[in-house]
Amino acid sequence: MTKTDFFRILIKVFGLYSIVTALLSVLPSNISFVLSYPDAWGFVWLLIVTTIVFALFFFLIRKPDVILRILKLDKGFDEERIQFENLNAKNIIKLSSIVIGGLLIIDNIPTFFSYTLFAFKSSVGHPENYSLKDNIYWATSFLKLVLGYLLITNNEFVSRLFKEKSAE
Repeated sequence: MTKTDFFRILIKVFGLYSIVTALLSVLPSNISFVLSYPDAWGFVWLLIVTTIVFALFFFLIRKPDVILRILKLDKGFDEERIQFENLNAKNIIKLSSIVIGGLLIIDNIPTFFSYTLFAFKSSVGHPENYSLKDNIYWATSFLKLVLGYLLITNNEFVSRLFKEKSAE
């Protein structure tokens, strides 16, 4: 299997995982928030978030080559083909870094959108319903998105860091 094929499959699996996560946790929480404070803006926001989330997941499933090109996932490997019986520690760490980074991004995109809605709604009309705890959750989800992106794009650095530690 080539590394490009492997990453295409991995991106599509992330997309399917994300759809399931969105359907079972993110959408119900956003719907309950909108129903607890029914106004036109809440329904518009729910529609916008739902459209963005499903467009992102559709993009993950239908256009994995674009993501491969943007994140340069197929760069930095010694061989063009991935032979699982010949994986060394460096390649396993690279793959693990990419998988963990992808899961961080996929799990926290909907959460980040939800807390963005909460912050916006509180600044517009319901400041009593927003707390410091919500700010902390919002910042945490943003930091997880950044960390996931950094793990994916700097997988070579992460593998060198862990490989040097294990060599000592």
